[in-house]
Amino acid sequence: MPRLRRQHVFTPLAFLSPALIVLGVFFLWSMGEVAWRSFTRWTPFSATVEFVGLENYRRIIAGEQFWTCLLNSIAYLLVTPVILALSLGAALLVDAGLRGARGLRLVLFLPVVTPTIVAAIAWSALLREDGGFINTVLTGLGLDGVAWLTQRPWSLVSAMMVTVWKGFGFYMLVFLAGLVGVPAELKEAARLDGASTISVFRHVTLPALWPSITLVSVVSSIAALKVFEELFVTIKGTPPEHQTLVPLIYLEAFERGEYGMACALGLMLFAFILGLSLLNLRLSRRREQELAS
Repeated sequence: MPRLRRQHVFTPLAFLSPALIVLGVFFLWSMGEVAWRSFTRWTPFSATVEFVGLENYRRIIAGEQFWTCLLNSIAYLLVTPVILALSLGAALLVDAGLRGARGLRLVLFLPVVTPTIVAAIAWSALLREDGGFINTVLTGLGLDGVAWLTQRPWSLVSAMMVTVWKGFGFYMLVFLAGLVGVPAELKEAARLDGASTISVFRHVTLPALWPSITLVSVVSSIAALKVFEELFVTIKGTPPEHQTLVPLIYLEAFERGEYGMACALGLMLFAFILGLSLLNLRLSRRREQELAS
């Protein structure tokens, strides 16, 4: 029996070992390499790697570009409440059992399977200052056109539109999966007690959906802080001050050749995302406990 138990202990590890090896090589080892490189002056034009300690971090903190891009990244988090509202509303609409709900679900999910580059190019055409559809409509209404792709804050808003349009269909499916788990008998009992539709949603549906809300909030926040393709295509050519931290990392690494600086920026972004995610989870867990009580 003890030998059999030992076999049962190691059997799961044997099945997990391929994934653990891949994770260790391509994530943990790579992250350790990035951490080491962040303390060096490393460019593609130098034959040696020079250890500079905290010099890269000092230069980043002392520079204005980092703080401006960090504020832009924080501003980009505004897509999270918008995505939450749109995806939850779409899920409730599809779940209501209206005629054509299946077709509506397909239409709302189509942006998710559209390549991000294609979506960004299409939105760039819509937002073009001269002859773009949106500015044409504004001009037809007697309003002035907007420099969506070149002026702040509209350049950032343009990329945020692409992110919202591209992502809310996926999160709609997350909420649809959560709505399946809402006990139908509880909703029926609440209606029999005279509860309105809003009361049923607030006191029955919303508490049951809170794990899904937490998931969407955390995942969409991480995606917003890591956004790159939308910015790279939609507002490419604008100054770094118009963009977020990930394009700044790209600029340091592939245009300026400062790989050490880029590694340091990447680690700082990782720390910021980790701290924000932990805070988000803690606040969501506290809110879930309040709803349960």
